[in-house]
Amino acid sequence: MSTSKWLSGTRIVIFALIISAISHLPFINLGPRSVHVWRQCNTLAVARNFYQEDMDIMNPRVDRRLDSNGVTGMQFPSYEYIVALGYKTFGLHNWVHRLVSLLITFWGAIGMFLLSRLLLKHDIAAGFAALAYTFSPDLYYFGFSALPDILALGSSVWGLYYFLKWFGGSNIPVTSHHPDSYREPITQYILALLLLTLAGLTKLQFLAVGFFIAPYILLNIDVAKKKIIALVIFGITACAIPLLWYRRSVALIKSTGLEDFGITFKPESDWHKGLSTITQNLISDLPDLLLNYASFILFLISIYYFFKNRFWKSKWFLPMLIWTISLITYHIIELAQMNVHSYYMMPYLPVLFLMVAYGVKNVSLRKNANAFLLTMLILSPILAGLRIIPSRFTKTNPAIPMELYQLETRSALISASPSNALCIVGPDISGCIYFYHLEKKGFGFNALSDLDESLGSESRLENAIRRGATYLYTNDTLAINHTGINKYFSLSRKVENFYVFKLKN
Repeated sequence: MSTSKWLSGTRIVIFALIISAISHLPFINLGPRSVHVWRQCNTLAVARNFYQEDMDIMNPRVDRRLDSNGVTGMQFPSYEYIVALGYKTFGLHNWVHRLVSLLITFWGAIGMFLLSRLLLKHDIAAGFAALAYTFSPDLYYFGFSALPDILALGSSVWGLYYFLKWFGGSNIPVTSHHPDSYREPITQYILALLLLTLAGLTKLQFLAVGFFIAPYILLNIDVAKKKIIALVIFGITACAIPLLWYRRSVALIKSTGLEDFGITFKPESDWHKGLSTITQNLISDLPDLLLNYASFILFLISIYYFFKNRFWKSKWFLPMLIWTISLITYHIIELAQMNVHSYYMMPYLPVLFLMVAYGVKNVSLRKNANAFLLTMLILSPILAGLRIIPSRFTKTNPAIPMELYQLETRSALISASPSNALCIVGPDISGCIYFYHLEKKGFGFNALSDLDESLGSESRLENAIRRGATYLYTNDTLAINHTGINKYFSLSRKVENFYVFKLKN
């Protein structure tokens, strides 16, 4: 193939990682901002609390903790713990979490390259899978932000790669009778088990790769029989540990009442809205956020070759089909989240990137493939950058109050109360954005009227005061004339549109 004379998978991967690193570098010191900033703040709050309070990974702590110690249930805080370790090493800086995320994303892209090359036996196609991974607009943004899903994604890709290497050796499919097909390198087995368990712990939906593994094993039952004990241990461990963690987390949330993390499924009850969401996911999210339009062209080409080559006759068809069906099922179960939470679709990315690679593999066999593939190669980073940088990294509005985003005003607000003071903070429906930037702990409210809510013989405001709250932060201008606030608090400081009230003696 003439393409290989000037282009290789390794060179494509190196190109992708270098361009990504250079284009992200100007924004390395940005704090959490833009789309889903609330999720970034919650994640970073947990990491900061590990760093400042307790490095016990079994007991993650949130800021909106009322008068408790803040320990509550959530997904396994693997990403948060890594960031906290970064804080321990380098100090509390925004660039720490940005760099951690970028390195995790690069690690995942390399894993995607190796997995694609293993399955497709095509070096350049595998390089384009890594390119699609690196310049997926969603990963270009979230892969540089505080989001645990990127660790789960990378772990699932690497876990699947090591599983296939262990189960079938380098000679896929494993029905080959070559002696290497029956090796059981313990290192690959352990890495596969650890990584897939980590993926499920970090985000349960990434265990969907198991729906590729299960039919693959059944199609190679002769080999599976020789490894049956190891496979049973693998399956039970990779599923049981994450499920036990989430069972504990759900119970912990119920016992503490701290519901900062939603870890239960949310189906859509309104079918009209559900249909609208699915339409948006297919027409807008798929080409615009999950793939980018260059990769989407290759994705469409792969669909053409799926039918042209009668892919349903391939040894990989059934595992890919079952994997895809499992993801569609997950999509329907979580449909209420899919309208505005594109990162919930990250488990689909390995399938999409493999399809992109399949399209490249077939295109590369045609005449004049060089010019076309080079165009796609160049367009991918350009399109990802144009989609994300202006709207999310350089946009004037960071999606949080400017008083909290600007260093001078944020510092003034932080210093307006003692670091150990329990505070009432709002209105903030996220329950974490204000707390995180103010570096405070305590009681949150969604709207000023919530403070008047009756809790038996006392208002919600009085309840917070009785439980130890001594300061109140708000940027609601109506707070100045709020009867309850004026009764118990006096204005201590005003920073632009933020008010800081102190409990009267």
